Amino acid sequence: MEPAVQLKIESLAFPPETKKVLKDIDLTINQGDFIAITGEAASGKSMLLHSITGAAPQFFNGQLNGTIKVMGQNIHEIPLAKMCDYIGYMMQEPQNQIVNITAAEEVAFGIANMELPWEEIKNRVKKTLQFVGLEGFEQRNTDGLSGGQAQRVVLASVLAMETPILVLDQPTAELDGKGKQDLYSHIAYLNREKGVTVIMVMDRACDILPYTNRILIMAEGAIKEECSPDDYLERLNKKTSPAKNITATDKKIIEVKDLTFTYKGDFKGCEKIDLAINHGDFIGLIGLNGSGKTTLLKLMEGLLVPDAGAIQIFGKPLTKRNFATIRSQIGFLFQNPDLQIFSNTVKDEVAFILRTRKLPRGEFEEKVNGILTEVGLLAYADIHPHRLSRCQRQKLAIASVLVGDPEIIMADEPTSGLDEEQSVVIMELLSAFQQQGKTVILVTHDLGLAKQYANRIVAMHKHRLALDIPAQEIGSYEKTLKDIGLDFQKEGVDYGFH
Repeated sequence: MEPAVQLKIESLAFPPETKKVLKDIDLTINQGDFIAITGEAASGKSMLLHSITGAAPQFFNGQLNGTIKVMGQNIHEIPLAKMCDYIGYMMQEPQNQIVNITAAEEVAFGIANMELPWEEIKNRVKKTLQFVGLEGFEQRNTDGLSGGQAQRVVLASVLAMETPILVLDQPTAELDGKGKQDLYSHIAYLNREKGVTVIMVMDRACDILPYTNRILIMAEGAIKEECSPDDYLERLNKKTSPAKNITATDKKIIEVKDLTFTYKGDFKGCEKIDLAINHGDFIGLIGLNGSGKTTLLKLMEGLLVPDAGAIQIFGKPLTKRNFATIRSQIGFLFQNPDLQIFSNTVKDEVAFILRTRKLPRGEFEEKVNGILTEVGLLAYADIHPHRLSRCQRQKLAIASVLVGDPEIIMADEPTSGLDEEQSVVIMELLSAFQQQGKTVILVTHDLGLAKQYANRIVAMHKHRLALDIPAQEIGSYEKTLKDIGLDFQKEGVDYGFH
């Protein structure tokens, strides 16, 4: 039987640059393998996937020294448009892959180009949306989907093609814990029962390890090591760290009363939310996809205007009159860092907010260089932000917020798409900010991180507040969490439920 994929890559570079983004790769992936790929930021994981699909040499004009074969054929002999006969590819950012107005149209787009009968197209759309847990979402507008819902739609559009190979770049990065488990088990079913070969860059290793048969660890553009799932899990268990000790004040910094918001199309965002956040709190805001977490965050930041209810920040009502003043003291981190990065260099991105304050040149440069050093990006100061890895772009987004010296940071899934080690880097930056007596509100699907870094866990369910408890008491609320769909014992990590 022909291998699914064979790679013999001496080097891959993108002229005029001479740096090798991939090098010394000799890899055979057999049909029916379930391969998980991990590694540090900018290690070459996503570029390896781009190479397998043929995009790196054919679309991005990379200079490839070596050969790549898919199902026995050299990729240079397969037109890029025909690669979809062999490979279903899911990018890291779902927003970069959605091109249609409704979920059904998005899923149908690829298979319609295969000239299938209309009834077959309709059947596949219905089947794959149901498969990824979005039954009934056919007519939902794609621009109104949550991050996790958008990710499911993209995965459905890939699965509808029914290719023999799936190449997936962190396909569950924006899903809640239950969503991750459901989709991993679905993908494992395709691998086990249908013989589909799966090549996946993973985000949370503990979730995916039970389904894989090989783990590839990348660094500096090369595959440095291959190990078994058991060996990799043993490594992770040795890297656990103790929870943080956080003491907040009794002074309220944000008060939300009877807050309600409804999106166009009569989709509820938040309903009758009452919440008080104290100065120095580190809040872990959890809940299933679509439960209202991001909506609540955007309402408190002023990006959305509530239908009813009131918001007080720093003891003052949030109004149009004081909106700009209050927001100047709040740093907001979007789920996707690319939504807030717009400058041509890393240095300019961090400097943007300082330019509006007209600081003396010496102080200006000192602050920019200082924050870039703190987040480990000083060496990248003069390059374009979109040449950074996802983790590095997330650090850049945090740096551009921290340099403005806010009182509050609201972070929407800042570790989505990152592995365990990268997530800790981001969380330590937020923790250091909170240790200065500042306030952090973190939306996350990772209860392990929330428990380790937060002092309070706030859970949402069906657009309402379901739980507000001290983080260290989370083990006493196992039943309540299960009742609202947050059964974290299934995630393969011990969160203290005994």
